[in-house]
Amino acid sequence: MREALRRACLACALGTCATGAAAARTVPPLVPPQADGRPWSASDAGALRAQLDALFAGSAAVRGAHTGLLVLETRSGVPLYARAADDEFMPASTLKLVVGSAAFARLGDDFRFHTQAFVAPQAAGNGPTLVLRTGGDPFLGEKDVGAIADAVVAAGIEALPGGVAIDRSYFDAQPYPPGWVWDDFPFYYAPVISAASFEENVLHVTATAGSAAGAPAFVATAPLAAVRPGTGPACAAQLLPVVVSQAVTGPPGTESTIDVDRSAGGCIVVVGSVPLRGSDTADAAVPSPAAYLWAALVDALRARHVDVATDVPGGPAPPLDVAPAARRSVWIHDSEPLAKVVAGMWFPSDNLVAELLLKSLGVARAGVPGTSENGAALEREWLQSIGVDPRTVTLRDGSGLSIYDRITPRALSAVLQADWNGPHREEVLGALPVAGVRGTLREEFVDTPAAGRAYVKTGSMSHVRGLAGYIETRAHGALTFALMVDDWNGEPPALDAFRGAVLRSLVGSST
Repeated sequence: MREALRRACLACALGTCATGAAAARTVPPLVPPQADGRPWSASDAGALRAQLDALFAGSAAVRGAHTGLLVLETRSGVPLYARAADDEFMPASTLKLVVGSAAFARLGDDFRFHTQAFVAPQAAGNGPTLVLRTGGDPFLGEKDVGAIADAVVAAGIEALPGGVAIDRSYFDAQPYPPGWVWDDFPFYYAPVISAASFEENVLHVTATAGSAAGAPAFVATAPLAAVRPGTGPACAAQLLPVVVSQAVTGPPGTESTIDVDRSAGGCIVVVGSVPLRGSDTADAAVPSPAAYLWAALVDALRARHVDVATDVPGGPAPPLDVAPAARRSVWIHDSEPLAKVVAGMWFPSDNLVAELLLKSLGVARAGVPGTSENGAALEREWLQSIGVDPRTVTLRDGSGLSIYDRITPRALSAVLQADWNGPHREEVLGALPVAGVRGTLREEFVDTPAAGRAYVKTGSMSHVRGLAGYIETRAHGALTFALMVDDWNGEPPALDAFRGAVLRSLVGSST
């Protein structure tokens, strides 16, 4: 279910979601934040402060937790409420506001991830080689691989004795940022980070019930058929995805518990049960995105009767100084423009997109190969330019998944104010989740006054919940806010009710 929701968010962010009956749903009307409304009087501001103070003091949901909230009048930037606004919190995915906003400011509207395929004679020493020079496009998928293979055939190429080489040198080879937790690595939200990304670096797994309760489930994978016998050491040595199924069929009417894990040797392991006559899906992070992309491209070429040598999975990348005159370009692809890339990150809170944007910022600052460290350095420079003291922020990744990240409510609010007052306001508003309407907030705050009014980036990890964005009040125009909670050990429904009450106070009454 979580993978289906994530894919739906991503499809809508990129403008390819379903319409009509398949997507039919009653949603609140959008009420975009506006720079108008009645000015805040001292009495109005005092009433808001009293309401918020009472909520924090009276809520058992956040008792013992570290909480912070900064509320600004968006048009003037004047603070209306501050609670621990300069404390440093674990941001979780609210940190994606920094990488997205810095990308708008430093990469520009025309930024696109660039991928090129060309044939290099003798590039691998064995004869013509198809080289795929990757640039970090997180949305490169099965259709694109098919298009590359079609382009090779259209160019009249029938054999590739030098095989296929994946050039992933545009970014460094660091697979994970510092502070990512190792037991997240089997899952879609913590994929290996690589310039050679394919299908968001996950294998799509479908488990279908067997003939009777207790029987093994049938497991299939796409776009590669990777289910085969395999044990620990063999998996890591191959680099290609190897899937071992431990999934079983449950009694009819039971809840599916299908999930993925990773064996000590590197196999993807499908676990859990699927009810009789049922099926379920999961996404599993692959151990080597470059090898995954290589295998998919080789399969696509062979399906079109191109003879491809496959001595070394992944292939050695040719030197970067291959002379342009020696290349025969067969396919060039640019991603969607930056506004859609950021929406594709913020809507489903996509960690891979955030990390690839961070490395792209690294290229902008210090050239190839792009590194997370150089990207974070550019972010700190940009934060300083908008009035944030970079010493109050710890940036170890782009997504907020690192346990080392820290940021203040004041810094997040400054990012949002810079977006509001800069040239990308409409793009930012168009890329943010909206309560009850889209993205990670599609099913949140549906029956509250915030529905359709709160344009907010969410953040969620164990013991951490954050909301940062804009909300349209009923009488005073837009507010900018950052609500941060960490060191929290309560029950999610109680915290959701508390956060809904905060948003209700911000929306205010119609009088």
